[in-house]
This record gives sequence, C-alpha cells and structure tokens, in this order.
Amino acid sequence: MSVLYLIDSKKYSVKINPLHMPAKFTSILYLLFFCLTGCLAQNANAQSVAAQSGTTNFQERVHLHMDKSFYLPGDTIWFKAYVVDEANLPSKASGTLYVDLINEKDSLLNGFTLPLLNGVSFGNAPIDIKSSKGLYRLRAYTRIMDNITPVSFFDQVIKIGDVEQIKNQITAIQDIDVRFLPEGGNLLMGLPSRIAYKAVSRNGRGVNITGRVLNSKETEMCLIQDTYQGMGSFFFTAEEGITYKAIVKVNGAERAIDLPLAQSSGYTLAVSQRDTSELVIKSMCTKDLIGKGELKLSVHKNGVELLSIPFVMDSQMARITVPAAKLPQGIVQISLLAAKGQPLCERLAFIGQGRNNDVIKQNGLAIEYPKRGETKLELQTMVDGGPVTNGSFSVAVTNSEVSIPNLDNESHILADLLLSPDLKGHIENPNRYFMDSSDSTRMHLDNLMLTQGWRKISWQKKYNPEKTIQITGKVTDKKGGVLAANVTLMRTGKELGLEQTVTDSLGRFSFDLVYMGLGNFVVQAKSDKSKWLAVKLDSLPAIPISPNSFTKNYFKDTLSFLSKEVMQKNTQKYLKQEGIKLKEVEIKGSRKLDYNPSREPINSGHVFQVILQKDLIHVEDIMDYLARHLRGNGVIAMNDYGVMKPMYPLYIKGMNTIKMMPISVSINDFPVDEYFDLSALPVKEIEKIQVYLLGSPPHPSIMTISMKDKNILYQNFRKGTPPGTAYLKQEGYTISKAFYEVKYPLKKQSNEEDLRTTLYWAPNLIPDKNGKISVSYFNGDLTGKHRVVLEGFDGQGNLFRKEWNYNVVE
Repeated sequence: MSVLYLIDSKKYSVKINPLHMPAKFTSILYLLFFCLTGCLAQNANAQSVAAQSGTTNFQERVHLHMDKSFYLPGDTIWFKAYVVDEANLPSKASGTLYVDLINEKDSLLNGFTLPLLNGVSFGNAPIDIKSSKGLYRLRAYTRIMDNITPVSFFDQVIKIGDVEQIKNQITAIQDIDVRFLPEGGNLLMGLPSRIAYKAVSRNGRGVNITGRVLNSKETEMCLIQDTYQGMGSFFFTAEEGITYKAIVKVNGAERAIDLPLAQSSGYTLAVSQRDTSELVIKSMCTKDLIGKGELKLSVHKNGVELLSIPFVMDSQMARITVPAAKLPQGIVQISLLAAKGQPLCERLAFIGQGRNNDVIKQNGLAIEYPKRGETKLELQTMVDGGPVTNGSFSVAVTNSEVSIPNLDNESHILADLLLSPDLKGHIENPNRYFMDSSDSTRMHLDNLMLTQGWRKISWQKKYNPEKTIQITGKVTDKKGGVLAANVTLMRTGKELGLEQTVTDSLGRFSFDLVYMGLGNFVVQAKSDKSKWLAVKLDSLPAIPISPNSFTKNYFKDTLSFLSKEVMQKNTQKYLKQEGIKLKEVEIKGSRKLDYNPSREPINSGHVFQVILQKDLIHVEDIMDYLARHLRGNGVIAMNDYGVMKPMYPLYIKGMNTIKMMPISVSINDFPVDEYFDLSALPVKEIEKIQVYLLGSPPHPSIMTISMKDKNILYQNFRKGTPPGTAYLKQEGYTISKAFYEVKYPLKKQSNEEDLRTTLYWAPNLIPDKNGKISVSYFNGDLTGKHRVVLEGFDGQGNLFRKEWNYNVVE
C-alpha cells in the first residue's frame, strides 16, 4: 500500500506496513468456554506482525473490564479479559490467562487460571464478607508477558469496604523534583523550541507549579502556567551566548532551576496535531547541517515500523504531513535517523485520542425507572460507516451512589491497552485523557508524551505462548535423554483420562490439556532400549508480586451513608443465613502464653518451628536432622507399619503409660500416608519445613514440608515407586460461575430487600449482522444514580468504551 505524503509541498510516495491499516475482517463463529458463544476473527492479512514474520517475540497486553472499582465485603468481582497483540488485534498467541487477587501487604489471596480464546476470557473473584477493608489489587497476565517485564502486567487497584481517609499534605518546594525536557531531546540555538516540564513530590505525585523563564540578562522570556498533574510546556527561542533559568513557584515559595543548555549544532523534532485529521512533523536542524546527506523519518509502534520517509534537509526546517487515519490508535514513536540508521532524535505522539468516541449509540434508555422496574436498551455499533459484526463487548450496570466509581483510576480499556504499557513510571489519573476530546485534554496528553518518555522493550525469551494447560518433562536413563520413549499420562480420581505421546530426540515430552479444577496425574514412561528410566516433570516458577508503591498514595475515600447502610444490611443477612447469634462479651483479661527458652510461644496454635534451606546445607538425611533438632518434645520413632516417623509422646491418664502419637505430615499440602519414609526426600529440594503446636498440653501436631517444585507429589520420592513413574497434582482452569439475573415479579414472594449494587453483568455480548446488541435487566430496591458502562473490541483493532447514566426512584 502506498500513500502520498507532503514534505515542504513536495509529494513523496511511501510504502506503509498494511498490518496496521484498517481492513475488513471475516467473521467466524466460535464456541467460548462455559457454553457462551462469540464472534471475533481476523483475516489473513491482519495477523500480528510477530506471527507473519515468524518471530517468537510476541507482545501481548491485557485489560480487565470489571463491573466496578469499589466493592463491599461479600460482593463478587466480575471481570472480562481483553488480550491484544502488538497491533491491538485480538491475540491468538496465548490460550491461558492468569488473574491474581493481591492484598495491601502484596500477598496473594487467590489465583485464577482462565482459558483464552481469540483474546477473550471472563471470570469472577468472590470477596469474603469477613474480608478486611482496604486497597487491594487485581493483576492479570499471560506467560509471554513475563518475557518483557512484570511492569507490563495489568495491575489495577480496587477498594473493598470503608477505608481511612488520607489528607493531601502540603509539599515544600525543596521536596519537589522539577525537570525540563526539550521536545525531540535537543534544545537548539536560533530555532523555536518547546520545553516540557514535570514537577513531582516525594510520594511520586505531580505538583502543579507556576513561574516564569528568565534569560541571563534577567529578561522575562515566557510564563509557566496551565500545569496539569505537574506537567506542562512552554515555547521560546534560545539565543547564542545566553543562558536561561526558570523561577518556579509552589505554595508561595520560589526556587530557581537552570534550563538545559542550547546546542550550537544538532537536529530536533516537533510534532503537532492541532488538526486531528493529520500529524504534522517538523524536522529542524542548525545551519551547519543543511544539505548534509539523506535523512529518514521513521514512525513505529511497539517496535514495528509503520512507515519510513527518506528526505534531505534543504533548509533549517522540513514540514512533513502524515494522515492520522493511516496510523493505528495509540502511542507511536517518531524517530529521525541518519543515513546509516543512527538515531538523531525522537518524539512520542498519541494518535486517535478521540477515535471511536461516538460510534456506539443507545436507544431506549429512559431518564428514570421505578424500583424493580425493567430496563431495556438497544446498542448500535458502527465503524467507518458500517456495523461492527465481528466484535466482542461487555456491559456492566451498577448503582453508582453505593459503589461510587473512581472515574480517574478505574480500569479503562483505552488507558490500559493504549497508554499505560508504553510509558515509564506511574501515570496519575490516566482515564482523564479519554473523558473528552477537547483541545486542553489533547494538550495534557501531549505533555504526558513529552515528559514520561518511551519505555524501551527489553525482551528476554523465557516462555512460549500457552495454548492450553501443559504437562511437560523429560525421560532419561543413565546416559541421558531417551528417544522415542512411550509416555502415558493418566488422570486419577473422579475425572479419569488417558493420553499418550512419544519423546523427541532430547527425551522431552508434552501434553496439552483442557480441564477444570484440581487434577491428579500419574506419568509413566517405557522404552525397549532401556529398563532403567526416570521421569522429571517441569514446573513453572511463580511470578513474583512486585510491590505497588502507589497503592498507599491513593487518596482513600470514606464510605457514603448509603454504602455503609447497604454493607450493614448485607452483614446482617449473612449472619442470619449462617445462624450466628451475636451477644455482647466483656473481656476482662488476656490469654497467658507459655514460652520456650527461645521466647517462642508454645501454646499459640501458630508456627512453632521453621526449618529453612540454609539450615540444611550439610544435611544428607532429613530424618537424621529432625531426630536431632525437632522441638517441643518431638521425636523420631517407628510406627505400627515399621516406618520411622515424626511423633510426640502422649501421657495417658489412668493407665500410667506413654503412647507415641504421629505428627501429621504433608508435602506440598498433600497428606503423607503411613508407609512413606521421609528419608527418601532429597534434602536439596526442600524449601521449608514448618512445625505447628496444638492441643493441651501443647504438642507438635502438624508438620508441613514445602518443596522447591510446588507441583510435585511425595509419591515421586517413594522408594518403591516403579521406574519411569512420576506423580503430579496441578490446577486446571478455574471454574467461574454465571452472573445471576433477578427477574420480577418473583415466582416466590419475598420480603427481603434487593440490595444489589451490580444490577447487570454481561461479559460476552456479540453484535448481530446489523451491529446491534440488545440488553434487558431489572433494577433493585436501591434508588439513586445508576451507571451503564460498555467496553469491547473488534477484529480490526478498534477499541470501544461508552457510558450512560439514569436514575432509579421510589
């Protein structure tokens, strides 16, 4: 595809990468998990760049559309995942998505493994009604996203329950970091320049500043004003032999900061989008570089070059006009390159800030509805004058006076997929840049591009795309990997199953499985070439949880009166269902704890002894170590089956005798039977041992052993395990429940109030052949403002978000 571009009124024909251009896509019908259907596909010309080029450097981004951003204890977090590739097309690379619920202490509360099909998945995370209030996080990722960095993961802060309010403290000017950044990277003498600035406090939040720019003659050059989130920009022309400084003012105090020195020789770039239909790029140079060979203007996105324009600087400024419609929505990097490809300067720009804002219309939504009244509306989707028929959408309807939305920071498909992954550092209130398409909003967004810079992608291949849940490993004999060994995978328990495969030249094997819930498996290998075989199963390491330092900096709001009332009524309902009757109890004392010589409590019911890997460095037999180091009267003795086991002595009153009682042992949370000898455990593979004291008098009752490989079962170490056999327990896909829709009038009358704060959740809405979507649901008993939020994408890389509001009255 070739397009004519204007460079100083001269026409240039440039070939453009067609993978990112609008194209018509062929729709296909696919069956999504949980018996829900959807329609979303890409034609052959619109595959991801990575897929076409044959590279394994896939890039994926995840967005979760959640029903709301604020939850009450006992609520359920409903979410839909949108996963796109580097071209914003629904990703076909990964088939498995991981979602984690994390608390304020950066600890994993619950993890979910979900199937992905054509970039779509959905699920739910229940919140225990006894959960602590606070700021939690919902993290989502695919395994290949970890090839780049965990910073690229979806990581959204959500609020649960009443949270203490934090006051915004006044920041002293000496505690503010202010940086001045010339557009294009270089400030050149004698050329008009735009200087961006960013002022940040110690807690990482932007600070709005004012001020003025003075030259070395104390002449005022321009004003610093119209700051937003600590960011802004101003224009001036630097002169030879003159230096400049900014007088910055915050809360009445002033501070002088030197501006970057102007260069006498160099190149720079300036970008303007005053007319949203075109991108105007100005390449500028000092006089000594006019006519110094051919240059190249390169525009690329996510490491993929979209267009390349060769030209020669025959004056100090070359103006290049690019039709914005020919570029994909989102951040692009504009680079000026020398003839041999050396980068001279670069600039970021956001394309299509208001694109697709008005392509979704609704019909039928009234201003007001009565309690328990039915709401019906029809949504019409249109792009480029035609209906969207190959898209997937989700709709959430919530009471926004009880679950007050965090409009600036809630999950937002445009901010999550087009903005946050490509910028370094924390972005304050990212959703603000998509609430309207005014000139001021576009200017604020452009200042963000100038200040927070491009996040370079550092690819380190660790994982290939996961299409399914995999069980992989290697079959070896005494010489190494065994070729063409027959490997059988058997699933035991209620869900029986059997799969077979053959090892490759390295002795490796792989099984691709789709199953729900916990699976227990036995892997057996056989070969005519060798009688002595061993099976080593692979395990994926857990993704570490990186602290989110900005969680504690969120301004936490207290609950509204209505929110507290609903939370109290839900708690009462729960207590009634559980049959719990509360009465006032006066506590006059505290429990007395007994301590061992190391000052550890011995009757607290908590962990009494911890043995770490560093304690086992020179240990060969774990039973020998336990015999010498087990505390709390624990001993090693023979059980009734002739196996040495950890035990404790129990004095039996009336019989004047002591009986040895077994300590309950589990390995990787799997109880060990009476026949297993712990001496079979390889000490180097043990990560941690914990011993718990329980009972009265307190005694070592439970011992948990954690292996480095969390998926391995203790049967793998049994001395009597047949050669070529391995045992495995592994979680399959999480079983997600369907959203319950209340329909009035009820078949069975009830006096209970309908206190739902999420009235409707539909994660997989597919437009019909005319691009229409029908929605119908019933409101509850809570009055006030209600909010309808629609998000979605299509097979052409278009992203959609739209909101509407209405009221429920008495």
